[in-house]
Amino acid sequence: MTSDSQDQIQKLARDLREGRITRREFVRKAALLGLGLGIGGGLASCRAGEGRDIAEVWRGEYEGGHFDYITVTPDQTKEAVSAKLTQQAEDQPTPTPQPRQVSWYCASCGLSFRTVEDLRRHAAAEHAWRLPYTEQVEEPTYARFLTDEIGPFSERNTVFSRTAWDQEYRAKVAEYTAKAPPPDRNDLEGNALVAGSIYVDATAGSLHPNYYGYFGHVHGAGGLYSWDDPVSEIDYPVRDPAQMTEQVKEAARFYGANLVGITRVNQDWIYSPYFERVTGESGENKIDHAFAVVLGIEMSWDEINTSPGKGASAATALAYSRMAELAASLAKYIRTLGYRAIPCGNDTAQSIPLAVDAGLGELGRNGLLLSPEYGPRQRICKVFTDLPLVIDQPVDFGLQDFCENCHACAAACPVDAVRFEERTTERTSISNRPGIRRWPVNVSRCYLFWKENGSDCSNCIAACPWALNVHRDWLEP
Repeated sequence: MTSDSQDQIQKLARDLREGRITRREFVRKAALLGLGLGIGGGLASCRAGEGRDIAEVWRGEYEGGHFDYITVTPDQTKEAVSAKLTQQAEDQPTPTPQPRQVSWYCASCGLSFRTVEDLRRHAAAEHAWRLPYTEQVEEPTYARFLTDEIGPFSERNTVFSRTAWDQEYRAKVAEYTAKAPPPDRNDLEGNALVAGSIYVDATAGSLHPNYYGYFGHVHGAGGLYSWDDPVSEIDYPVRDPAQMTEQVKEAARFYGANLVGITRVNQDWIYSPYFERVTGESGENKIDHAFAVVLGIEMSWDEINTSPGKGASAATALAYSRMAELAASLAKYIRTLGYRAIPCGNDTAQSIPLAVDAGLGELGRNGLLLSPEYGPRQRICKVFTDLPLVIDQPVDFGLQDFCENCHACAAACPVDAVRFEERTTERTSISNRPGIRRWPVNVSRCYLFWKENGSDCSNCIAACPWALNVHRDWLEP
């Protein structure tokens, strides 16, 4: 290896240790400098990240015999190294070049391994840190930020409901909608992708003629979100609520849930009163069911990462269609067992605090549920029921401290709707509920950008480090 190549390898090693390049990039660039992939992988291993000197491992070839590496000490001369290579050659009098046999490959960092056991050890040592340590806790992590003002919140005050009755805000929406660029042929494919994604919810979620998806139950309208499906007169005997809970969760996953948790219904999270922007109707929410089965549906990382484009809109829309199918199917399952169950999308109750209570994740800076599995990259629906179940505990995986120091979502917001500053109890509008010290999102400003952009926006989801589509199955053969 020339002195210039050694200098370049030394620089690559520093870049690796200091996090400027990945192990995969190190291996590729090292190979371009004349190192074999085997030695490049060795240099890019964990030990290199702990300060291992690059000069400890040299590559050599001797009379057609290939030597992956030898270990040297700083006081050894090139002559000594050459003698060591000669001795190796004498120990192998008839060296025959052998191609390296590689059976297992780490898709995360690019290293190759001869056996699956080697890959397992590597994965456990190198990548398990990416999976957060999730601890069950007695109360949700938002509890310490609640104030005496916490209480029921009117669905009328959500930013989407305000587009139906708040004349001042409606005027702003119209103003920003007029700023959106006119559609052209280039938009056609993206619009088609969104239309196909929301189709199930838009046509079957509710049968009300004005329903276009993205909401949920509409009283008296029928559809997948209907509450009027009859309960079986023959009830299933639940002798073991814990076993019944596992059966419900298994059914939910079978119907398409990526996340499922169960909590007792906290009436503070029930909208009071409810408001339907489709009909303009409002009234008392009579939710006397004991439990909420909260369901999460993963959104495609590849599409969310195109935000604020139509691909991200399609990922969101497809999740809404799956929400309608999933909630309806699970509610039907429970009703057929002889117990009451009502499916809900964005309607009836606030989904995020219910999901936190059910142990699916924590509330993040961007105002969304962040789960250990997908970060903010899921949509939430729920089924209220009186089927005897066992509740899940809330979880703490360190997100509150993480969000205190990470501002990625705030930096990615095109209209500064996500707060850079500290938590506060101040509200940006009536669309923020009172009673919690948090990072209130300016949802009014956010929605106006959607209208001006001509499409919704998921920048705060795509920018979140927890949303990254990392491989989480390293330990599987």
